[in-house]
Amino acid sequence: MKKGYAVGYGKPPKHSRFKRGQSGNLKGRPKAARGIEAILRAELQTVITVEENGFPRKFSKRDVIIKRLVNKAVQGDAKSLQIILNLTDRHGEDPTPPREQEAIDKLILQEYGRRLSRKVYHEPAN
Repeated sequence: MKKGYAVGYGKPPKHSRFKRGQSGNLKGRPKAARGIEAILRAELQTVITVEENGFPRKFSKRDVIIKRLVNKAVQGDAKSLQIILNLTDRHGEDPTPPREQEAIDKLILQEYGRRLSRKVYHEPAN
């Protein structure tokens, strides 16, 4: 070392500096640990090939789990049915089929229209 060289902040000793042509941390910055939610989400999004009706089809693992859960519920498995009902309640989905729901909506609107027309024309209620 030269006598006039001061070692200190921002001035590391020459022997500990990066060699020529080599810079930075070769191993790189370590990846942050992923939480269980991120790991589960990534695993459920993984696509797998499943045979359906004799043909191979690609589905995410999430889709396969839901299909199997629904099939077990249809076969009469009470636990699967309870899980599905809890999921539909939690996510605000109406388990009523769309055609049945349309018929129910139509009846409600007809009844509302009938009551409204009675008020407009001041007809006595039956």
